Amino acid sequence: MSGVVCPPPELSFGAEYYSVVNGVCTRDESFFGGKPVLAQAVGYAVVIGFGAFFALFTSFLVWLEKRYVGGSQLQTSEWFNTAGRSVKTGLIASVIVSQWTWAATILQSSNVAWQYGVSGPFWYASGATVQVLLFGIMAIEIKRKAPNAHTVCEIVRARWGTCAHIVFLTFCLATNVIVTAMLLLGGSAVVHALSGVNVYAASFLIPLGVIVYTLAGGLKATFLASYIHSVVVHVVLLIFVFLVYTSNSSLGSPKVVYERLMVVGSAARVCSADLSRPGQSCGPVNGNFKGSYLTMLSSGGLVFGIINIVGNFGTVFVDNGYWMSAIAARPSSTHKGYLLGGLVWFAVPFSLATSLGLGALALDLPVTADEAAKGLVPAATATALMGKSGSVLLLTMLFMAVTSAGSAELVAVSSLFTYDIYRTYVNPNASGKQILLVSRAAILAFGCCMGVLAVVLNLAGVSLGWMYLAMGVLVGSAVIPIALLLLWSKANAFGAMLGAGGGCVLGVIVWLTVTKVQYGRVNLDTTGRNAPMLAGNLVSILVGGAVHVVCSLVSPQHYDWESSKQITRVDSVAGGDEDDEELQEEKLVHAKRWIIKWGVGFTVLIVVLWPALSVPAGKFNLGYFTLWAAIAIVWGAVGSAVIIVLPLVESWDTISMVCAGMLTNDIVYQRLDDVNLRLRAIMGAMPEAERHYQQLQRKGEVEMHPAGTHPAHDSDHLLEEN
Repeated sequence: MSGVVCPPPELSFGAEYYSVVNGVCTRDESFFGGKPVLAQAVGYAVVIGFGAFFALFTSFLVWLEKRYVGGSQLQTSEWFNTAGRSVKTGLIASVIVSQWTWAATILQSSNVAWQYGVSGPFWYASGATVQVLLFGIMAIEIKRKAPNAHTVCEIVRARWGTCAHIVFLTFCLATNVIVTAMLLLGGSAVVHALSGVNVYAASFLIPLGVIVYTLAGGLKATFLASYIHSVVVHVVLLIFVFLVYTSNSSLGSPKVVYERLMVVGSAARVCSADLSRPGQSCGPVNGNFKGSYLTMLSSGGLVFGIINIVGNFGTVFVDNGYWMSAIAARPSSTHKGYLLGGLVWFAVPFSLATSLGLGALALDLPVTADEAAKGLVPAATATALMGKSGSVLLLTMLFMAVTSAGSAELVAVSSLFTYDIYRTYVNPNASGKQILLVSRAAILAFGCCMGVLAVVLNLAGVSLGWMYLAMGVLVGSAVIPIALLLLWSKANAFGAMLGAGGGCVLGVIVWLTVTKVQYGRVNLDTTGRNAPMLAGNLVSILVGGAVHVVCSLVSPQHYDWESSKQITRVDSVAGGDEDDEELQEEKLVHAKRWIIKWGVGFTVLIVVLWPALSVPAGKFNLGYFTLWAAIAIVWGAVGSAVIIVLPLVESWDTISMVCAGMLTNDIVYQRLDDVNLRLRAIMGAMPEAERHYQQLQRKGEVEMHPAGTHPAHDSDHLLEEN
């Protein structure tokens, strides 16, 4: 017994995960071992406590804005569903980051780092950033061609008619359901693993606080909550990044991480049944150059990158939430917000997974494939590095991501039900109050259904990883048709419907066929592997686009955008003159050229040039990996600073106004001055009404106040000045 060296000397840094059993050095069967790290009470405290706090705090912020800034206009259905179409660059960028930071962003990105090494975080980040960068073009086009739209499906109906409207409404709702499923699947799995909270209870508890503040403030509440959540996510991100690469005693530098990755991926490592359990990382990586984790030459990483790019086009372009963010933005802020949001978001999966994902390998954690599929790689690393405090931090970060993105999905679904079902097919003459009532009812109904959906998928054994890879097969066929809706005047309705429907059906057929041919059976395990997913994703998006283009060339529509410009608002919103100025065609065309130049430029940089320049490096040396880690640290730090500070700077006038209103009565006098100015403008334009008003006023003064007993009103003098 005393002669057994356990673990092997080169793996001494992972000694706590090995033990001598019956005279044999044996690796732990799993990291979590089915036992939660935190007490169940901590899990409930995070889910219920944070949920209640943010529900109350966000609702309070909305109330403050209504009371001291916006007044009655914040009570309208337009403001509830579009945030007044006046959101500035910083907040739009923050919303994009928060809305695009799913449970998968935190969990799945580290999983692919654990699987493929350095290529995993890169392909996750780049493969899901380009869609946001390019969507900036769509955001400008919607301002040019449908400035009063509330949802993308309204534009579909205005251009292509009822049948196409129903088809794309189905795809949009399906996308929202898939995204919601991923949020809750990942969230409930990690809450359960870390704290032992029942996975089904977590599925219902996580959305509760979100429903409350979304009901209270609509889209603007979602935006405010998104900013707060983004701040928390980025602060925790920085803690983990700096912990792994600068301060932790177990790792603490790129050099240590590099040396450990060389050891755990070495061909000389013994991976016998005792020293490595099935599904655990051990030795060289199949498909990687020289089996190393330290290379971009990874067939698995590249295949994942392609699946990621294709699938995420569907969940951006076909997710009504991103269209609503574009609708809510100021015309002058739209393109800049999407570009900035995309670049800042890149740091979340790239920096986090380069830290926690590679950290799990560098610590030689006994994470199993099943644990990784549930998204538990970052949880394992955080726990190994910081103990229970690391688990709490990751749980908090995950809760912020799930609830923020979940709120965006709630409002997106609510708008589809309100404007594309209720206002279109049930009550075309609906008033603002009716629209507001239906919006809130839809939020409540879908919020309750979110939990049921997660429970059903958990019972079916569907994992976060499977759902993430499958989304492109299911909704990718609608991407190109929905993009051409605003980009190509010849795009016709028949091609759009045939492409979207046919591409989806063919994608699913190819996906299942490749699974059957390659693996001999079709189940959740085999359908979730790379080859079938790649085939299904590519067929879905390419067939959908090709069919639409061919049909449109054969029978072009020659659309002039007039009907899309005729989409009407339900309630008026203040700021019309400013909106008209920002909606000038020459300004929007300039903005479009700007976003095409920078959006396409950054897309080429992160999808083509960066990986191409990494190929000659082959297997990274220490200097190259140190540079790679430094980029992850700097990008994360700068992105975090920008996304935290910029919204505050841009909104400082509003913040000052609210503070002044809370501490003084100045805001009351400003409101009265504003009302007086509006009355002067009205009376100046209507001389007869002014004379009639003055006659009534004099008559009232004589009847109610005898001469000499009533002081003259300042407003009388102001009116008489006209």
